[in-house]
Amino acid sequence: MILADYGAQVIKVEQPGDDVDSDESRRTLQRSKWSITADLTTEVGAATLHQLLGRADVFVESLGTDAGQFSYEQLRERYPELVQVSVSGYGIDGPWATRPGYESLLNARLGMTAEQRGHRDGPMFLGHPTVSYGTGFNIVIGTLAALRARKLNGLGQQVETSMLDGMLSLASMNWWWNEKNISYLARSGKSTGFGRTRLITDPFECGDGEFLTQNTSSPGSYKKTMDLLGFGDRTQTIEGAEMRVPLNDEEYEVARNLVPEAFKTKTRDEWVRIFQENDLAVLPVLHTEEVFDDDQVQYAGIIREVPDRVHGSVRQVGPVVLFEKSVPGETVEAPLLGEHNDRIEEVTRSEQWAPAPIGTPIKAPLEGVRIVDLSTYYAVGFGNRLLADLGAEVIKVEAPTGDPMRPLGDLFESAQRGKRAITVDLRTEEGREVVRKLVATADVFTHNFRPGKAEKIGMGYEQLRAVNPDLIYVYLPGFGSAGPKSEQRSFAPLISGLVGLPYEAAGEGNPPVRRAMGNEDQYNGFLGAISILLGLQHRLNTGEAQRIESPQLHSSMLVISQNATTMDGTLLPAFRLDREQLGWQALNRLYRTAADGWIMLAAQSDAEFQKLTAAFGSPELSQESRFKTEALRATHRVELGELLAAEFAQHTAEDAFTLLDSAGVPVEIPADYPVISDLFWEEWMIESGRVWEHYHPEHGWSREVGLTTRFSQTPGLIRGANPKLGQHTTEILKELGYSDVAGKALIDSGVCIQAITAETSGE
Repeated sequence: MILADYGAQVIKVEQPGDDVDSDESRRTLQRSKWSITADLTTEVGAATLHQLLGRADVFVESLGTDAGQFSYEQLRERYPELVQVSVSGYGIDGPWATRPGYESLLNARLGMTAEQRGHRDGPMFLGHPTVSYGTGFNIVIGTLAALRARKLNGLGQQVETSMLDGMLSLASMNWWWNEKNISYLARSGKSTGFGRTRLITDPFECGDGEFLTQNTSSPGSYKKTMDLLGFGDRTQTIEGAEMRVPLNDEEYEVARNLVPEAFKTKTRDEWVRIFQENDLAVLPVLHTEEVFDDDQVQYAGIIREVPDRVHGSVRQVGPVVLFEKSVPGETVEAPLLGEHNDRIEEVTRSEQWAPAPIGTPIKAPLEGVRIVDLSTYYAVGFGNRLLADLGAEVIKVEAPTGDPMRPLGDLFESAQRGKRAITVDLRTEEGREVVRKLVATADVFTHNFRPGKAEKIGMGYEQLRAVNPDLIYVYLPGFGSAGPKSEQRSFAPLISGLVGLPYEAAGEGNPPVRRAMGNEDQYNGFLGAISILLGLQHRLNTGEAQRIESPQLHSSMLVISQNATTMDGTLLPAFRLDREQLGWQALNRLYRTAADGWIMLAAQSDAEFQKLTAAFGSPELSQESRFKTEALRATHRVELGELLAAEFAQHTAEDAFTLLDSAGVPVEIPADYPVISDLFWEEWMIESGRVWEHYHPEHGWSREVGLTTRFSQTPGLIRGANPKLGQHTTEILKELGYSDVAGKALIDSGVCIQAITAETSGE
């Protein structure tokens, strides 16, 4: 969908006879595509796909270990310029390669159902499809990076990722291991979460029963928040980064137990007004359909009216990245099954995207790309880190006080590893000149200042374009460069609350959960990386540089784009979590078993349903009029769920798993803890590059999420841990032409800072 939104001709190859009308996500996720049917088990169907591949740039497939004649090994000789993107559940090798790869099953196996908090005991079905989005972002990033490599090297390659990799990409924000046991999250004790960290980001119920979310990340925000809530006399004043000082016992009691009650003393609108008047980060928690009419969303124009066969027209989240020159086209209604079967001859490859080997071949997908990163906090840094993992040289420019995220060791590492760092005081003209010289050498410049600040310090688009006409200028603000919310502060999880993720995860009719799996910082980083790749490809194809804007609000809207609304605002959800937080439908949900056990079932196709009913000794159920097709099973999901619940209650989880798994029914027993902590110690995870082991200069021996997309010809690489403040200042100044004397003068005057390391101290 993302690639189609920005101009790719995407052809969905579908099985003849598929019940596409029962797929509520089709109207959004398959929009602007063509549909061609082909039964790949037949010679005619296979020939149809080969005909398409001969005309394609990219082949995205999820055929797994049974790809046969369409495996990369079989296709690479026949189509040497083809980029083949292979997507699976757990990877194409490894011990889980043959496990069924539905998202709900992966969430169960890896304990994400235990990590998600809900309104009852036991595992929770994840109402927001965060792993699918994480995997989708990996697919798009891998595709665009491989197309750049093909443009320079002349050959295609295989790009391999999986739902497991999508989950790992998301987990990199919160999960790692280090020998000093450093983490910004408390993972045990009576109050898990931020523990003694001087940080509040929870949703709070207000006096009118409505909810808001706030965030105290910015310097001074925590104390100011406590003052407004009436706890100022019980809270220390901390100069600089407040998060570096843990809460004492009294402050801990206030933050974790008294603050929630304080919010109930006023209505949501009152608190939002008070906080915004004091320049604090706060937003209401809305239901998904409400945000379609948000004033900033309407101002941005990212909601599109799209024709719809059932409703006449619907509103969808349209393309959300704003390009100065490469403007997305019209959003077209999702196709009927096989609608374009007679138009294969019209499929052609664009000469603009053709392989055109020039210069020295590259060894990593983004080798030769230099990015200057002037951002703070997590989102933009994470997106640029993803590109650093693919070979881009990313230079982090920091103020002498450092990025406010530095005190949160694991969080900072996951966003900043593999970069070089220079520390510059941009309040001085000498410092601004250093950055201008650096920008003159760059391909991309990124920042997330509030609107107008970059221009005040000489870092605006027009100012830097005068320095470097070939610069791709990527702005990633919270809400946008203009509009009614553009001046507001933006920190996670405020915008997740605004777009409805806490309600998606809560289940129908329930109050919002404290935290939905999925985070707008990561989503904005993913989309920021995609925006940069699209800008680089546009420049490679046309010679044009441009300004790109990709706000955090827009990326948060993108990850609810499986939903649409009618023109009168009624939600048309692709998936709706039930009130008990068990699942989306009878055949994709959690079931209680005997002996207080649980099992996750994902038997959605006709063949899987038939295997399920046969295994339970009721094969006639699959032929009953209420359950004969996917559409009918969706209509009668309540009755079917009751029948299956009664059957599962007669088996222990272990017995039900053995019975169904041996019959080929997709099931898993939910783990009762987050398994990601165990994966860091699996040798196959390290060997595949999914886990990276290294010695961190601050935290000692560490293991963290490594590379989550693999390239057969131009593999990614990790250059090292996050840099110290000013670690590379001296060497970068030399590269920019400053003499030793001039560089030392900048450091001696405080315009720049050079970290003290073994190299700089002479040890």
